Amino acid sequence: MNIAYPNVSVTMLVVDLARLLRRRFEAALADVETGLTVGEARTLFYVWRNPGHRQAMLADIMFVEPMTLVGYLDSLEGAGLIKRCPDPKDKRAKLVELTPEADPLLERIGAALQSVRAKALEDIPDKDRAVLETLLQDMKDNLISEEGAGKRK
Repeated sequence: MNIAYPNVSVTMLVVDLARLLRRRFEAALADVETGLTVGEARTLFYVWRNPGHRQAMLADIMFVEPMTLVGYLDSLEGAGLIKRCPDPKDKRAKLVELTPEADPLLERIGAALQSVRAKALEDIPDKDRAVLETLLQDMKDNLISEEGAGKRK
């Protein structure tokens, strides 16, 4: 074939990196014994980072379908780790909040994330870590802004 490869090295590198990070995160979660599935642990973490959000907004932030999120939330609520409260601005909507029972699990999830982060950044100097995080956030922001613009059309 005489077709030149497109210059997508950064794109494929990020895709591969995301897969590797997810695989490592799943393994690290198994090591800290949360009793949660990866999806439930991820959901609990996102609720921690985004307290009091509506279920639909949380699904959007997590890049999952609302029905997928509902399954995770049902399990977490059944375990007493989250509660869903009516949104005072719209009684049909539910706000998702953590319960105090989630704290020990969040510590374990945080430890799992920290171990994965430490391994991934092991040989990267601190000054380069800051640049890397900024560049990755910029890439994410670019794609999110484009996605938002597409929804408004």
